[in-house]
Amino acid sequence: MCPSDWLRGVACALMVMVSGQVMAADGADQAAKSVRSFWRAGQLYELCTSKADNERAHCEGFITGLASTLQDAQLSRVPICIPKGTSSQDVVSKVVWYLREKADADDLKLPAANLLGPVLAFLYNCTPGQPPKFTQPR
Repeated sequence: MCPSDWLRGVACALMVMVSGQVMAADGADQAAKSVRSFWRAGQLYELCTSKADNERAHCEGFITGLASTLQDAQLSRVPICIPKGTSSQDVVSKVVWYLREKADADDLKLPAANLLGPVLAFLYNCTPGQPPKFTQPR
């Protein structure tokens, strides 16, 4: 894989994460509405299992961008703890395994970030042997 493909994938993932969950307030009732997510979990799975290097780079960028965001306790309600030395490909492989083996048809219709946030929290739980601890972002 070309380094520029990987960088393009990371840049794309960051754009998705920034724009995918934008919240807008309606003047009178201040009701928040979320903007539709860029990728569904099924679309992400297709990218991750594609034969095209650039599509797999987008997959890796999206997943590693999401995982990096979840590792930041200031940004995440569900912090994750990825062990030192874990490669981005290791994280992607676990996510692809989950999408292939555990996700059902309804899961694959969900926005990818909405499904994978909790999945990453279980795969890389900061409190082994206990359920992930959901906290308010600081």
